[in-house]
Amino acid sequence: MKVPHAITAAAMLLCAIATSGSVPAQTAGAKQEVTTLAGTGVAGINDGPAATATFLMPTGLARSADGTLYIADEAAQRIRTLSGGVVRTFAGSGPVGPTGLSVLGGYRDGPALEAQFNRPAGLALGADGALYVADSNNFCIRKIKAGIVSTYSGKCGAKGEIDGAAADVRWKDPRSLAFDGEGNLWVADYDLGIRKIDKSGTVSTLHTKSIGDRRVWSLTISGLPNDPTLLAATPDWVIVAHLNTNTDVPLNVKTGAEGNRPFGSAGQLAAIDTRQYVFTDKRSSTIRYLRLPAPPFATTDFTRVIAGGRLERQIDNAGFADGSYADSRFFAPSGIVLGDGYAYVADTGNRRIRRVLLPSSRVSESGLADVAPYDASRYQIAYIGASWAYWDSLDRDSICGQLESNLDAGHRFAKAVRCHPIRIDAATFAQIEDYLSNYLPPHVDLVVINMTLAEAYSLFADSSPPSLDVAVATFKKHVEALKSKLGPHTKLMLFWTFDADDVSDAENLWEREINARRRSLPDVIFENYTIASKAIIDGVNEPGIYSCDSYPDFLAYEKQNSPGPLYGTDDSHLSPRGSAFAAGILARCIEAHQDL
Repeated sequence: MKVPHAITAAAMLLCAIATSGSVPAQTAGAKQEVTTLAGTGVAGINDGPAATATFLMPTGLARSADGTLYIADEAAQRIRTLSGGVVRTFAGSGPVGPTGLSVLGGYRDGPALEAQFNRPAGLALGADGALYVADSNNFCIRKIKAGIVSTYSGKCGAKGEIDGAAADVRWKDPRSLAFDGEGNLWVADYDLGIRKIDKSGTVSTLHTKSIGDRRVWSLTISGLPNDPTLLAATPDWVIVAHLNTNTDVPLNVKTGAEGNRPFGSAGQLAAIDTRQYVFTDKRSSTIRYLRLPAPPFATTDFTRVIAGGRLERQIDNAGFADGSYADSRFFAPSGIVLGDGYAYVADTGNRRIRRVLLPSSRVSESGLADVAPYDASRYQIAYIGASWAYWDSLDRDSICGQLESNLDAGHRFAKAVRCHPIRIDAATFAQIEDYLSNYLPPHVDLVVINMTLAEAYSLFADSSPPSLDVAVATFKKHVEALKSKLGPHTKLMLFWTFDADDVSDAENLWEREINARRRSLPDVIFENYTIASKAIIDGVNEPGIYSCDSYPDFLAYEKQNSPGPLYGTDDSHLSPRGSAFAAGILARCIEAHQDL
């Protein structure tokens, strides 16, 4: 496989969470999706069995290799642990005040159970086995090792904005910590920005180029050596910083992912891999999933709620309930950390520690993708489409996931099917050729390209759409060029759908056609879709090239009585219902061709 060196890092996409930070495939009903691990919900500082232990304000979390959870109980001025079903005080001291809701903060180094903190927030475990603590209201970073608390960076009680040698450093409001693979400790210092403590103790501030927002309240690092990626959250932005290249880009929280759905207010972040993250959203009391863009092919971010309800206002979602993703409820969750296929959450408002089973997921593989290998043990399908095909899906509810299920259930092939989503936004023939020439791995049995008539016209370089006859001839030439990029055993299928444009809440085909007309496409494709589609589809009739026309099925679906929307109510991206419907059509087309 040929890979242009200049775009390798930018184009590298990881797929189907299956390696570091892996998420196991989920069997329906096999595991409860959201559970409570510790805390009664009553305010207190009682240690003991997890089911009877109490917290005041659990926030920051860290998790060791043996599964021990470290919990910053901010209002209790303590660091607690959860291990073996028992909650213990790891460091910190002081009695609960007269309100019963907090402990008076202080500052004292020394034996862990005699030490004092003042709103300990972020936690991080170092390679040296020590636990590092962002002691936010003491304006310093503390270190706990071998039962002793010491001051690691800054002068506790002295607030400032000084970088440099360890002895001179001052902190403003440290809140979140994360180690990178080189042993540097990164700190979200609120109202100052992103700061780094190197192994010598020297502190520097990362000046992001994309925005100047200093109100950084959380951060995480992917930790992958080939592309260590730092995500930092502010009230209005999520900053994506690539540490190897010293580049960064902002994601606008207020605008929302792809501009037409809420992004969520990112609280604490946790990295699954370089492209996939989860975060807590205090404002909506939910746990959310985030998938980053990966230029040059996939150019937009995507978020969705995975647990805690679907409403965007905290007062509507907030509550307490275990169970399924949709039925579970949280109250102002903050800290989050990953391990063994779960997200562990400090459910601050509920004064509990919760556990969320991470849903299985896959990301588009338009780039280098060796995580879900293409090999001869499965029937390999590469599905090429734009963002609408992967919009509101994670894994089993995606077109690829549904296609696998359909074909495996029908035993179409002697071996299991693996479908690889290849997302190329606003694709041109040149981009598709580029992908097939330089990125498509070997061992692919079938390449499926999602295609619409409108897209077929838009792929031409002409300033105005050609006549139908010219379009057919030109399109045939381009498709044959695509086929020439494939190996001798790889087949090509064009999966035809109607134009995907902005749609009405009524999900009406006529509304879509009217919107598409605004693009000044030839009326013939709307006056008589069947004639136009048949001309183009039949015009490409070469060995190893197949067509699947879904338009009649979609049209028949729309004519039903209250069939249920196949798309989001304010955009043209397929919903999970739409993905399942499209995958069913595609599976039938594949099953109909015995020579595939």
